[in-house]
Amino acid sequence: MQQLEFQQDMVQLISNLNAAINNINMYTIDHPQAKRYLETAYLSLTDILRVNNKITLLAIDENLIVDNFSLKASGPHLTQFIRILKDSAIERLTFVSGLPKANFMDLILFLAADDSKPIQSNEFIKLGKIDLKVNEKSAETSSTPSLQQAEQLEEFKELRDLKYEELKALYHEIKHHKQTDIRGVEDMVKVFIGGFARGLNPLGLLISLKSPDEYTFTHAVNVCILTMSQAESLDISGQHLYNIGLSSVMYDVGKLFIPQEILYKPDVLTAEERKLIESHTVLGAQYLLQVKNISHLAVLGALEHHLKYDGIGYPTLPAAWKPNIASQMIAVADVFDALRSRGPCSDPMSMDVAVKILTEEKGTTLHPILVDNFLKLITG
Repeated sequence: MQQLEFQQDMVQLISNLNAAINNINMYTIDHPQAKRYLETAYLSLTDILRVNNKITLLAIDENLIVDNFSLKASGPHLTQFIRILKDSAIERLTFVSGLPKANFMDLILFLAADDSKPIQSNEFIKLGKIDLKVNEKSAETSSTPSLQQAEQLEEFKELRDLKYEELKALYHEIKHHKQTDIRGVEDMVKVFIGGFARGLNPLGLLISLKSPDEYTFTHAVNVCILTMSQAESLDISGQHLYNIGLSSVMYDVGKLFIPQEILYKPDVLTAEERKLIESHTVLGAQYLLQVKNISHLAVLGALEHHLKYDGIGYPTLPAAWKPNIASQMIAVADVFDALRSRGPCSDPMSMDVAVKILTEEKGTTLHPILVDNFLKLITG
């Protein structure tokens, strides 16, 4: 199923779920109209589950996240459904293929009734709060690593360094407007996914800056690792995690088209120089639009990673525009790695200072829930 079609089906599903809940509230579950809407909603959900074995919905602020994309709450149906989930203390809702109608009815009755008994997760419907699975991993990796863990880490670093060299070559081709092949980047993302599957701590996976000239590549790799760690901790997996990884390693590609003497100028920038640097978001998105078979999410990551949570930032977009949740994950990782890395014109800050700055930026520059998530992820 194509992503656009899947999104449209999910929006329709939310509308059907709302209709079923509203009609039960207005009448009773045995009323013909309530029965009709319940049947429509159930059939709509089972149709989607025939193609997707499992779908997970995350309620974050005014967004309903389905895997790696956001169903923005611009319409009443989405807004209402988010409110229903939050009123029921549900932040994560997963439907699994084979869902029996009886289980579905139990969920709808629970969501419709203020005085309903709490519903328990089961084989086909799983619900709860957004929580970090990675906390257990962090606890394990915070102690002295086992010999096997140490060997796995060294193996990962060797693969990471190999892919890093391939990324440098790719970026060189892009900068000089040569025909490019992103298969090396795709392989890098797959390597990182393998590292997360082994439970390796993301801070131990980051690469150190070797020379000021390589900051762009080093920063891209680290942002990719940190962004994918955050996404994986939110139960995003498979193709969706892969797309976020590809987006987060290519998000800053527009800077390749900005002269380095301006990009890394140690003195105060002029208004024109600042405008030129800020154009890298649009330049990156325009470049990625021309790359064959690349995920649309990569284009959004390039365009949106400097759009702030409070609506300020660049580039200038319509007032109602809200960045994709993946772009907001990239923004958190981007700020953190910039603070902790030695840049061409700056020294790295301590972990305590970086954490303090991220905390201060919550709710203004950065998404507050994602910042809290991220800090748990890196501090354990």
